[in-house]
Amino acid sequence: MNRPMMTTVAVSIAAWLAMPGVVWAQAEEADRAVADDPWHAVEAARAMEALGELPVRRAGYRTPEDTVGLQQTEELVLGKLRALGYEPRTQDVPRPQRIAEITPEESPTPRNIWVDLPGQGERSKEWLVVMAHVDAVVGSPGADDNGTGVVALLEMARLLKDRPRQRSVRLLFTTLEETGLHGARLHASETIEPKVESGAMTVFGAISVEMLGYYSDEPGSQKSPLPPMDGLEQPDRGDFLAILGVKRHQSFSQGLAAAMLEAEPNAKVLPIDMFVVPPPDLMRSDHAEFLIRGWPGVMLTDTANFRNPNYHQPTDTVETIDEDRFARAISQIIGAVDRLANPPAEQPTNNDAATP
Repeated sequence: MNRPMMTTVAVSIAAWLAMPGVVWAQAEEADRAVADDPWHAVEAARAMEALGELPVRRAGYRTPEDTVGLQQTEELVLGKLRALGYEPRTQDVPRPQRIAEITPEESPTPRNIWVDLPGQGERSKEWLVVMAHVDAVVGSPGADDNGTGVVALLEMARLLKDRPRQRSVRLLFTTLEETGLHGARLHASETIEPKVESGAMTVFGAISVEMLGYYSDEPGSQKSPLPPMDGLEQPDRGDFLAILGVKRHQSFSQGLAAAMLEAEPNAKVLPIDMFVVPPPDLMRSDHAEFLIRGWPGVMLTDTANFRNPNYHQPTDTVETIDEDRFARAISQIIGAVDRLANPPAEQPTNNDAATP
């Protein structure tokens, strides 16, 4: 995730949170039980093993170790996808000039990587894009940011591969997110946008899976860009995942929240999607390249620097990850993506989706 920027919408956030009826999206355990071993369950040991395999230097710029580490990460992802029977595609993402100037000339060019899971039937032109960036910042191992997202997509590739679906799903591993969303920007403009304009596809929605592994039940562990306000109760425990979106695309963000709770009722999900104009803090991940084109997009996150003290630090290591809640988050997201890819027959096409 990109570095934080000042937000200027505290009043609008406060007004929304104070509205009657705005509550945590958490189901009652007694009303919504889940199977002991649902098909989308991910074992904590498996998730942590995969997280530990990622190179701890993979910024993709500045030093040979960081550029080679990013290339090794790409090859690791490609190898795992091929082992599952996919034929992944790649896209070179040249470094912007300001980054190229501080990077050894012989460094390999970073690449986006993706696989498609085609849908069947009349909804197959509707695409759900799920993204996670593979790069980290210089000097940080990037376990939470964004190793957790990479592992989530790899597990998604494994568990969704042979399931039937109506909508098509793209699993996109982006690069150079930390230098300014360059991988997502190139993919959106050169790979997706022409197909949308030609009518070959519509974008039902995009999800940026951005940091899933840091949690705390301690009071005061969750920070907010909002100042303290009388009569306004803000969450102060970092025990949830946030879905950050905009008001225009609430049908998508709220649908994602509902699908996540259907998959795992006992994990807290907080949709924050009341913005008419997205604040800077909401635009810090790859989904921003979808939002600016008018396509539904959200960031799914543990809130980064508003919770995790290891954000962009050398201490962002595997040891700081909450194993059980990380695995449960992956399972929840996989179940939700499957649900969104298989809407009820009576559900109309998303009016917010990008159309030609």
